[in-house]
Amino acid sequence: MKSNTLIIGEWTIDARSNRISGHGRTVELEPRVMDLLMLFATRAGDVISKAEIVSAIWKEAHVNDDALTRSIFKLRKALDDDARAPHYIETVSKRGYRLIADVSSAAAPQATTLKTVRTGLIAVAATAIVIAAITMLSPVSSSPKTAEIDPNKDDLLIIRADGFYSQFTRADNEAALRIYEAVLADDPENAKALAGLSNAIAQRVIRYQGPGSDGDLGRRSLTEALESGWLDLPEAKSRLQRSIALAEKSTEHDPQHTRAWRALGLAHSANQDYQAAQRAYERALIIDPEDWGTMINLSELSRLTGEPENSVSYLEQAWLSMERKFVSNPVAIRPWHSSIGLAVAEHHADAQAWDESKLWFQRVLSRDPLNAEAVRGLAEVLRRLGETARAQLLCEDLEAATSNTC
Repeated sequence: MKSNTLIIGEWTIDARSNRISGHGRTVELEPRVMDLLMLFATRAGDVISKAEIVSAIWKEAHVNDDALTRSIFKLRKALDDDARAPHYIETVSKRGYRLIADVSSAAAPQATTLKTVRTGLIAVAATAIVIAAITMLSPVSSSPKTAEIDPNKDDLLIIRADGFYSQFTRADNEAALRIYEAVLADDPENAKALAGLSNAIAQRVIRYQGPGSDGDLGRRSLTEALESGWLDLPEAKSRLQRSIALAEKSTEHDPQHTRAWRALGLAHSANQDYQAAQRAYERALIIDPEDWGTMINLSELSRLTGEPENSVSYLEQAWLSMERKFVSNPVAIRPWHSSIGLAVAEHHADAQAWDESKLWFQRVLSRDPLNAEAVRGLAEVLRRLGETARAQLLCEDLEAATSNTC
């Protein structure tokens, strides 16, 4: 076996091919994530500060904590590791991270010491970093190759149901609900279907049910549902308890399923158990720090609990996460992206933070150039900043292209 092949815990690491093997499968890592793993291996057992990691992996590039957090998350996911009960990467509060698994050479695992492994890893880590640098300089980045998956019938049904659910209309929600139920009739322990059904039931209660609900009641948020008084009634609470039970069952069957924890957070929020909702949402973000749906839900929860500044911060994070994930999931993200950016821009406008508001309106328009609400908002901000002529040009362009007026 090649000298750059290691054993870390239950995984065989081949740094040259950026692959790790274990638990009956092979996972291909992004070059930078492999660099991170190799860095940990060279200093197994040592606490490595965030600053040291950034310096070693990103060199001169300017990155924030989010980049490191995402790389740590991807590494843990690849290793099937749990941040709450780690077997590989341990978070040391206010100090950094360390590798706690055993490291040995695949060629002679019983005779090789950690010191020998660390010496042999130096050249391997350097090679991996060069590969990462070449990848960074490429004009078009590509996603890591993954093995082709032949989804089974239930997987396809869940994908279809998720597509209906993400449209947020009464008919689509009901269609999603029935498909999730059909999957569970065949497979009662399907974690994805359990989480999906929990979400669909919670959305049905929040948006579409209540006294006089012959059709769409026009509720678009949990806040509006709470203000209506409907969620205080026993009928609503009974249905929300079913949503909670389904989400809890999903987390039991698959504790690493982000959407299950998000569904549990939504159901608890609707049931007005905000502490339980906060815990569920936090668990979702531990599993996937880029889960923009959880960030949006946390934004509303922050408003409900009297923390409006946190609410805006979560919306900003959600918008940026959607920006990073747009290519991989445009159907789900597109209906939300502009509205979230607009909400942030309008918050800053209400606070008379005109420069910040201008920046966010411009961000929305750079992705959605004829969004009438964003044009009107930016035009008003420009007038406030004394840029009247530019505001007029924006309004004229909008009217010429869409017949909408400022």
